[in-house]
Amino acid sequence: MKKISLFSIILLASIQAFSQQNAHYSQYVFNQLVINPAYAGAKGLVNINAMYNAQWYGLEGAPKTLTLSAEGPIFNTMGVGIHFMQDELGAQKQTSVYGSYAYKLRLSQNWRLSLGLSAGISYFNVDGNKFTVNDENLIDPSIPKTNVSTSLFDSKFGLFLFSKRFYAGFSISDLTANIKSPDDLLTTAQRQHFYLTSGYVIKLNETFKIKPSFMIKEDLKSLTNIDLSTYILYKNTVWFGVTYRTGAKIITSNQLDQSLNYKDAIIFMLDYNATDNLRIGYSYQYSLNKLNNFYGHEILVGYYFAKTPKTKMLTPRYF
Repeated sequence: MKKISLFSIILLASIQAFSQQNAHYSQYVFNQLVINPAYAGAKGLVNINAMYNAQWYGLEGAPKTLTLSAEGPIFNTMGVGIHFMQDELGAQKQTSVYGSYAYKLRLSQNWRLSLGLSAGISYFNVDGNKFTVNDENLIDPSIPKTNVSTSLFDSKFGLFLFSKRFYAGFSISDLTANIKSPDDLLTTAQRQHFYLTSGYVIKLNETFKIKPSFMIKEDLKSLTNIDLSTYILYKNTVWFGVTYRTGAKIITSNQLDQSLNYKDAIIFMLDYNATDNLRIGYSYQYSLNKLNNFYGHEILVGYYFAKTPKTKMLTPRYF
């Protein structure tokens, strides 16, 4: 059986002690159900997505995330969704399934506010048999030497405000993180995460549209993750995008200007609406830190079931 190097042990330890461990997504804007349950049904049609992300590709033990999701409206005021996620980091694996429900409030002819909840089960596993190190003194005694697993209930809450060309979302994941046993090795690292997202589509002419957007992810302990993105839409068919991902000690430091020097990555994205129903996306991540010899890749395939005359509120090509 293939062994995982000491580097993976360090990665696992860093997950427990410092980092924000929730998965990163480059193309989250087209699949926001994975971070915000209030997104369920916002498009006004049934939407199915499959997404695979490989961060620092080629590095042993690097993160890999697979996500499958489906969401859509029921009646005129509600939405439901389900998503599956499998996240791997070295010898650590998390498998989760969530169901989501959202209720949409009509604020005006063009504006809606959606409130959402999701609940699910997460299964955590660490295979200590995969670890290998030449010097036993380097191994943290808290890291298991056998296969250890546990499961737990989890829930999320979100708000999603949207019109035809604008959206803003706020969500909280891991709502039960603070009530887990402090003696549980596999789940003590789970923290509540707060997400703030927004974007706006600007029509330049009949051929081009531009969409600036951002996502802020905060866990109140480690660096605040910030994604600043700009997309260009060509003839309502092809999206070209670039994202600058950085970190800042917004909560834990009074020197925000200095903390913004924590550069993470720059991401290039291409999304193609192959048909009215099918979207194919790819993103390439170049690290701006010490891992710049390794690259990240993400593939997204989405399918939209045909719209009916009553579901014209939000075009799926925008977000």
